[in-house]
Amino acid sequence: MPAFTKDKALKFLLWIIFVSVLGYLKLAHHELWKDEWQGWFVAKDKSLGDIFSFLYYEGHPALWYIYLKIFTLFTGLANSVVLISVAHLMTVAAGLYFLLVKSRLPFVLPILLSLSYFIFFEYGLVNRGYFLVITFVLWAAWLLRKEHYSRSEMGIILFLLCQTEVYGTLMAIALGFYIFLNEEKKWSWWSQKDIVGLMAGFVVFIISVFPRASGHVARTRGKELDFVDNALTSWQGNLSNTYMIGSTPDTFTYGWSVLGIVLSVICLAGLFIVFKPHKKLMLTFGFFVVMMMSFSFFIFLGGIRQWGMGFVFFIAMLEIRGFDIKKEWLAGVIIGVFCLFNVIHGVKAVKEDIKIPFTNAEKTGWFIRDKIPPRVPVVAINKFEATPVVGYADRKFFELPDGSAFSYFRWVDKIYIPTENELKLFGKFKSVGGVVVLSPTPLDSLRYPSAKLWQKFDQLSYKNENYYLYSLPVK
Repeated sequence: MPAFTKDKALKFLLWIIFVSVLGYLKLAHHELWKDEWQGWFVAKDKSLGDIFSFLYYEGHPALWYIYLKIFTLFTGLANSVVLISVAHLMTVAAGLYFLLVKSRLPFVLPILLSLSYFIFFEYGLVNRGYFLVITFVLWAAWLLRKEHYSRSEMGIILFLLCQTEVYGTLMAIALGFYIFLNEEKKWSWWSQKDIVGLMAGFVVFIISVFPRASGHVARTRGKELDFVDNALTSWQGNLSNTYMIGSTPDTFTYGWSVLGIVLSVICLAGLFIVFKPHKKLMLTFGFFVVMMMSFSFFIFLGGIRQWGMGFVFFIAMLEIRGFDIKKEWLAGVIIGVFCLFNVIHGVKAVKEDIKIPFTNAEKTGWFIRDKIPPRVPVVAINKFEATPVVGYADRKFFELPDGSAFSYFRWVDKIYIPTENELKLFGKFKSVGGVVVLSPTPLDSLRYPSAKLWQKFDQLSYKNENYYLYSLPVK
């Protein structure tokens, strides 16, 4: 058997192993968090037209929701957890195909990158739309390696990349910049199909996602910091918290530190060394880093999940760059250090995911599904925290003051805390003898003197999210 065929077969085998392991971990150990359920409920409970009108509440483009919409058609054949996991796993398989099978990097490097915290755990195990970003940006990198590539195909990829995440849009812009740098003849913006695809994708992204809802950005920033803290947190988050993850405590939770700032300078120097021999790639990657920093500083600070998109673009740039491990020892050491931090942190995250539940939503939802008759209404005090419980309970809950049923939430909504009398009036309206109240924290006994704690779910969890069930008679 020719050596090439053996190499190709081994890559395919590795690809199958990675996808299979992730599929097993998803179904056997991973508990879905509210962000994972949110996309599913939006796709399931809304029409396509309603989805597009809802996007500015989410801050994400439409592609993930449209993709999930296809799988919601099979809700009668399998439970939602399986459908969500399978839907996401298919995007993982597509992205890993480009990373493990199509990659031209030294054999061990795609393996290490696939085992990294961001690729394996944050984007591979957690069921969000980020692997669509990975798929399209690595597909684009694979095309750009060719001397002559299909402009039409690239245009479609860049258009779709803009419909994945805001970070996918930043990557598409950076790739468009790289394409521009590589043009050797005069050309017009409108005559290049790849650039036309990028521009069309950007326009659709702006129209569909731009946060027109009042206060949307302010309410989704995550935390309010002063000018200096915001700048330093953005700097550390996008550099050392990404490329040397685990070297300092999580930046979003604990803020920046002197060590983290210094390590970030070292990371930036390392990235400069890696791309220095390739001026156009260095300019492209630098342009992307500036866009990421600017977005974090001025619009949305983000957290580890968002900052990790920088690591994804780093992988794409390596794919375009190529790498000779025998001749480029210094770049190899730098890339190896980045991979080492990511792999170690990824192993820790997977072990935690297996050891303890992501939240206590699964246990709470199963309890509600098994113990509470469908006609007895469950009123959620905080719909944001209740969404994953809705998923596992496989029934909608109710919110006050309007008494409507819900599954998903809107980020701009304010949390309404009903009084005990309002809860009782709602129960009478529903013609039941009592209601069940779900709260993420214990209820105030002075505010709700008639509410009796029925069951609490406060065991150790990855996200430290607890739930308390109360019974409240309406008479």
